[in-house]
Amino acid sequence: MRRGAALACALLIALAVTLVACPAGVPRAAAATPVTGPVHVAFLGDSYTFGVGATAPTNGYAYLVARHERWTARVVGLPGSGYVRVAIRDNKDIAAGLAAVIAAQPQVVIVECGHNDAMPRVDDLRTGAAAYRDLSALRAALPHATIVVVGPVWLDGFPDQRALYVRHAIHVAQRRIPGTLWIDPIAEHWFTGSWTRHTGDDATMINYAAGHPNNLGYRHMARRLEADLQALGVH
Repeated sequence: MRRGAALACALLIALAVTLVACPAGVPRAAAATPVTGPVHVAFLGDSYTFGVGATAPTNGYAYLVARHERWTARVVGLPGSGYVRVAIRDNKDIAAGLAAVIAAQPQVVIVECGHNDAMPRVDDLRTGAAAYRDLSALRAALPHATIVVVGPVWLDGFPDQRALYVRHAIHVAQRRIPGTLWIDPIAEHWFTGSWTRHTGDDATMINYAAGHPNNLGYRHMARRLEADLQALGVH
């Protein structure tokens, strides 16, 4: 075997070993572009990014992560929005936040979205194309930023088929965008209790009056996200 062919074969074997060692749903380390100096981050997302259900929005997960990591942050939370779903209160989908994120010129962008696209009466079949459109716009406008895509946050351990479909569609879109990273709250079981029976962590972490996490739930989300970001080399 010639030297070039042998080298190509060795590289393919190394790649196969790497893929086997990193099961689906587990963040892969050392994928982020190294950031030096103070880190400026933008969070873009729906009501979870806004902090609905906390005693104040600044007790939401995005603000908690930014404070813990000592990042400067621009938080753009659009309650009710999705890649497809347009929020009833302000007629905005997640794309409405792109301009503010791009204007902030962050080194890292964390996009959390998808829960609302799994709601009834939303055309979930459009989710993949819409996610690809929005993530492509971010990549084109911020070519050197690290973009972390967070799949739908599901507030119990029993996501329905629509949630699983939307999660899959977003992941497929993310994989088509160069240099983006993936975090999957459903696969990682961020919440494991029962929403309807108020059992397990749902009994303590949910503000049922608001239909969202309470302060404890957002602290839990922040810890899970920080651990995933560390594993991906984003810190």
